[in-house]
Amino acid sequence: MNDNKPFNKYYVLRITSLHIKKAIDTSIRKTYERLKDVTTKVEVFETLDVLHKIRKLMEDFESNNKHLYKKPEEVENETHKDNRHNEENPVHGTGSGNKTTDS
Repeated sequence: MNDNKPFNKYYVLRITSLHIKKAIDTSIRKTYERLKDVTTKVEVFETLDVLHKIRKLMEDFESNNKHLYKKPEEVENETHKDNRHNEENPVHGTGSGNKTTDS
């Protein structure tokens, strides 16, 4: 069953992150729903706290490691877009005009 499809680590990492976040969100929702069923709510709130921290860790990891989720050409295209944006909007007042001290 070899379809000779190329392996795409960026796709795998994006999908894996998506599944992890969905699982965390499901656990948060189901844990929250259990609040009405328990008398000692401390453990439920502690669990929710940990789940939210795990979710935040995932978001921070993705934010700090964007290069792991994008193909090199996607990152390169974004870099070129940023460079074009900077060229179109030059910073004024940098002293790069044709004025002389005599004018």
